[in-house]
Amino acid sequence: MNHTVTTLRGAMRRLTKQLVFGAALGASSLAHAGVLNFESAAVGTTYTSNAKNQIGDYWIEARNFVNAQPPAKVGEIYSGSNCGILRCPTNNASNYYGTYADGYLYFGLNNNATFSLTSLDASMIGYAGQTTFPGTSGALLIQGFDASNRAVGNSQTIFMPGQGGALTFNTYDLSPLSQYEFSYVRIYGYACDVGGNCSRTNGRAHIALDNIRTVNGAVPEPATLALFGIGLAGAGLIRRRRRAA
Repeated sequence: MNHTVTTLRGAMRRLTKQLVFGAALGASSLAHAGVLNFESAAVGTTYTSNAKNQIGDYWIEARNFVNAQPPAKVGEIYSGSNCGILRCPTNNASNYYGTYADGYLYFGLNNNATFSLTSLDASMIGYAGQTTFPGTSGALLIQGFDASNRAVGNSQTIFMPGQGGALTFNTYDLSPLSQYEFSYVRIYGYACDVGGNCSRTNGRAHIALDNIRTVNGAVPEPATLALFGIGLAGAGLIRRRRRAA
């Protein structure tokens, strides 16, 4: 009898360790960090309003304000100083997404999983002939949505500095949005003047985006939770048997 109990205890210990380890591994594997950058897109690729395109693990959809009618070109892949007659940011040699015609951007994951945001790299792009920039050159308004197209939580506004005669990319912390899970995100751009007035409808709201960092933190699947529960139940059974012995 004692031999049978000892064997059962050993088997339950091994089973519990395996199930708890497997459940923890399964839960942790569901969290996935990713970056929406634009290295896989060819420089010079243009994006028209209301068209959805895939870039790596993400989809993007370019939009435009009402003063540019679909299918207007509202976005383009730039690299370094290659942004035509516009004034490019001076410190990014990689590919990035730039808007014009007061364009803005939606994006989400191709697999439709929800995600949170951690940070992004951004800059204003100067308009043709612009040689100086105000202390605040522009702003981004970032808002996430759920699968039913409802806004989730609060939006976040980022103000981007001017650099005298140049514009530069900076990394911006999005921790105010990290507590939310989104199905997709919208980013508006605003151009600001020397008086601090910002507009997204004056034809000068050109923004540059790169390295949008996301975390897909889906909850454990029901099967994983069930295994985890079995493991805990097994651990409890072993403890009860130890006390009884």
